[in-house]
Amino acid sequence: MIRFAAFGDSLTEGYGLPIYSSFPSYLERCLLEGGHNVEMLNFGVSGETSADGLLRLPEVLSTAPDAVYIEFGANDCFQFVNPAETEENLGRMIEAFQKNGSSVLLLGYNPLDFIPKTFAKEFTVIFERVAGKYKIPFHPDLMQGLYGQPNLLLSDGVHPSEEGVRAMVENLYPLFEELLTGLNKR
Repeated sequence: MIRFAAFGDSLTEGYGLPIYSSFPSYLERCLLEGGHNVEMLNFGVSGETSADGLLRLPEVLSTAPDAVYIEFGANDCFQFVNPAETEENLGRMIEAFQKNGSSVLLLGYNPLDFIPKTFAKEFTVIFERVAGKYKIPFHPDLMQGLYGQPNLLLSDGVHPSEEGVRAMVENLYPLFEELLTGLNKR
């Protein structure tokens, strides 16, 4: 059994959804159906920034996950946290998990249209830069294709609906499957 920690904010927690409909829960069901022996541990907390995630890092590390996905950035972006600070926080998380022997996957976030373009441009590039520095797989935008599709979002226009979670898993399943296949070959 591969223990996979889902570490992030409300997009991981499953804000506004039943527990069984969160991204980690639905992803786990799909991976199990795909023949992967995996247990997803949901460490998502709504409203958290990457700095908040650093404070919870020991709790997640204590579960000794075989793999982890890190999904922080949306709240950093909404709060206009300096992108360099977000980048450093993500790097510190990755280093800690790698030191712990966990495989790491980074899930990025693209700013919404109401974020000033200059800030959005600085923010968007941090995920690719961090993934390259630590030589880990990443996806540039967890919410890719969801914005502008009302049926894929809750009424707040920010968080995915159950249909949105299904679309997220469909988009990202190959990336998770590739990581798990690599872990099984060890």
